[in-house]
Amino acid sequence: MSSRQQGMNRGRSGQTASVDEEWARFGRRVGELREEAGLSYGDLVMREVCSAEEVRRIEVGEKTPPRHLAEYLDSRLNAHGSLTNAWARALLNAHLVSGAPPHELDFSAGTLREFHPGAVPPQLQTQAYAAALGRVQGKPGNRPAGRNRAASLRVVINESAVRTVVGGADVMRSQLDDLITCARGQRVCLQIVPVYVSEHPCSMGPFRLLTLGPVYTVAHLLSPIGDGQLITRPDHVRAFTDLFEDLRGVALPINESLDLLVHLAESLEPVQERQAITSGEEGRVLSSLSSHRATL
Repeated sequence: MSSRQQGMNRGRSGQTASVDEEWARFGRRVGELREEAGLSYGDLVMREVCSAEEVRRIEVGEKTPPRHLAEYLDSRLNAHGSLTNAWARALLNAHLVSGAPPHELDFSAGTLREFHPGAVPPQLQTQAYAAALGRVQGKPGNRPAGRNRAASLRVVINESAVRTVVGGADVMRSQLDDLITCARGQRVCLQIVPVYVSEHPCSMGPFRLLTLGPVYTVAHLLSPIGDGQLITRPDHVRAFTDLFEDLRGVALPINESLDLLVHLAESLEPVQERQAITSGEEGRVLSSLSSHRATL
């Protein structure tokens, strides 16, 4: 084995050790809180949520708990959010050490906030819209394989993003219908910045905010090429948080944004031929006339 390969292997081993230590530290905190509360592994069991063996494995650092399990343990051990924060810290540090792309944090976020100036956000794109957009941009559609439906999703987009017809009327109408369905749901909040806003708060490209814990939020700057940039510095994250609130402030209210989507979808509806409602000879004549016009 070459010295370069040996160095790479040592680097990977060091990364694995660092990630393991993050979760071992979290597990020790779970154990401390459990013992302080005078509870056994069995006391923390909840059907379809947590087993005694899972608690044991978490405490010794053998299991990386998902968000819902960390939140359950926080509530059960009366940690008042401190355990969820410890989980978020371990998750974020492990992610940074591993060098994984920012989008891998999506399924661990409790809240996702996104601003997209010129297109429907990838998480809300239909397959046909993503493919058509990819052809226009000269690259494969970047629609994610799935969406974290347990998270609260708050989206702000420019009006131009929903007025620009991508892939033809049928594709765009289907995309708008899908947005309308999502906007009427419980977990998606969508607002549109109207074209008449004279002073737009954001002249930059798309960005996202991922809330991992009560005091842990990161910003993700999207890029046309590659995975973009993950920002963890608190003062920079606060600046993007303030910017997102400014965007919400100039955007249409949620109900008016939904009305605009409905209007745009209806404007793309195909014009239906008026159906003959008469019968007998008159009906046959009207049907014949209609066929004749279609051939002209």
